[in-house]
Amino acid sequence: MQLWRKLIGGEGGTAAVLFALSLTALLGFTALVTDSGLLFLNQSRVANAVDSAVLAGAQELPGNPDAALAVARTYAEANGVTDAEAVFSVSEDGRQIVGEATRRVGLYFARVLGFTQGEVKARAAARVGALTAATGCAPLGVLEDEFEIGAEYTLKEGAGDGQHKGWFGCLRLGGSGASVYRDNLKYGYQGEIKVGDVIPVEPGNMSGPTSEGIDYRLNQCPHYPKCSGEHYERTCPRVLLVPIVRIEETNPGGSVKSVKVVAFGAFLVDEAPGCGHENQVTGHFVETVFPGAGGDGTAEYGAYGVQLVE
Repeated sequence: MQLWRKLIGGEGGTAAVLFALSLTALLGFTALVTDSGLLFLNQSRVANAVDSAVLAGAQELPGNPDAALAVARTYAEANGVTDAEAVFSVSEDGRQIVGEATRRVGLYFARVLGFTQGEVKARAAARVGALTAATGCAPLGVLEDEFEIGAEYTLKEGAGDGQHKGWFGCLRLGGSGASVYRDNLKYGYQGEIKVGDVIPVEPGNMSGPTSEGIDYRLNQCPHYPKCSGEHYERTCPRVLLVPIVRIEETNPGGSVKSVKVVAFGAFLVDEAPGCGHENQVTGHFVETVFPGAGGDGTAEYGAYGVQLVE
């Protein structure tokens, strides 16, 4: 005790004590900065991985919840989150997938203060809903009706006077004329279309441009065997995103002038159309997810959008 008093009694002793206290404070500050940064880095990585996983898994909803879970786990692991760290689940209605992850992180400088591990957590949920806005639509409008997923339908008529006095189902998206219509059918209209939009129709059969556009889509399908209503790849070029519409305005003679978008549908084209009166487009309504906004309250025709809700 007397020795200690002598040590701290002089200037040198005071300096030693201050140095010891400063060193302790410095170590504590270093532990705080370094290990806090480590925890933040892991938190960010885990959160991003879970976000990506649920968004990827939701692409399989609502039709295939088992595949949604498998895809989510695969994406999580590819982004560095193991099965032991993450748990995924699908809601009872099959429209939402939730991911929760917990990771224990070994600390470094904080060990001096008695802390060996930290813990980071992340949670995310993605939900599918009927598509409400999208880009990439085909310039073909389908009058709203009761449609059965997987059943065959005629998307565009090719004979007679059309569905309504000269209208065969073609839409005027981003401009008029055969070349604009053909390119929109080939590549999808690049402007955004929303539920509630009013769109002018493209009059006439558009036989040649329809054949060119649909032939292009069919030839772009790389899958073997070719996609069908029973088995298809959701990203196949043969799957068209089509506006579901109701007649908004007619001309004095009774022909259709414009239609209003009430929903969106996914339509798998079966075969190349013929010419003239045989220029009809047939196929099946299918279910798939497209880039775009999705929500509840809109009629469902197989086209869905995904968004993070947590």
